Amino acid sequence: MPKGELASRLIVAAVGIPMATMIIYWGGWYLGGMIVVVSGVSAAEYYSLAAAKGSRPLRWLGIPLAMALPALATLYPTYAEFSQAAFTLVLAGTLSAVAVVLWRRWPDGKPLAAAATTIGGALYTGGTLSFWVLLRALPEQTSAVATAFDGAVLLIFPIWVTWFGDSFAYGLGTRFGTLKLIPKVSPKKTVLGALGGWGCAIGAGALYSWLWLSDLPVFGLSMLTAAGVSALISPVGQVGDLAESVIKREAGVKDSGSLLPGHGGALDRLDALFFTVPLAYALLITVQYWS
Repeated sequence: MPKGELASRLIVAAVGIPMATMIIYWGGWYLGGMIVVVSGVSAAEYYSLAAAKGSRPLRWLGIPLAMALPALATLYPTYAEFSQAAFTLVLAGTLSAVAVVLWRRWPDGKPLAAAATTIGGALYTGGTLSFWVLLRALPEQTSAVATAFDGAVLLIFPIWVTWFGDSFAYGLGTRFGTLKLIPKVSPKKTVLGALGGWGCAIGAGALYSWLWLSDLPVFGLSMLTAAGVSALISPVGQVGDLAESVIKREAGVKDSGSLLPGHGGALDRLDALFFTVPLAYALLITVQYWS
């Protein structure tokens, strides 16, 4: 990696990580507002990648829809309330997209592909990122004694597991890996890196439980349970990483954007987290139900 790119990455991380942690701790509209903006940027990048392959998504509909979903999650921070409002909004958006493309794009503008890309992009970005808000609110929605710290700890858990696993997989695979994982999708990813990242993620999850997670009301996890949850989160995160690689490879670009110096675009930084945070929400609810 060039020294200039490494320096840019370190500066962005040094500023961004503490800022993001503080916003997660504050929760509410501080977190919701950040996720609304990130959803809009992510959706814009997604539609640009789609346009590079000849698709013509309805940006004017898809970007506001992607931003509206985490806004709804902030207004209705329980899944039962959010899902009802979100389903209504997505259904209205889908019908609107189909009606508009049939009217404006038929017969030469691939109307059904345009409608599917529009709605799919909003769900892939704003739909998944809404779970950041829902997961942050979960402890305080289910326990009278939960604090803002508990909500922050719960949301940071899948982020911690994902990034530790991803970082270790990159370092190990780059230095020692030889057998490629899926070279047609991502030439640099190796089997050794994937397995090493999985093992690191499991250890990182157990460590996180020992440090912060085990004492949470309702959703506290033992080290063993946290390791088990992490064992499921990590490979799904790797799938998310590969999925974004496929999107970029189809569009013929290296990065999804240039939002963050040295890091690429929002899709590049959040690729695995689009998958792992919603999965963590579902797993934590399941573990709590069966415990």
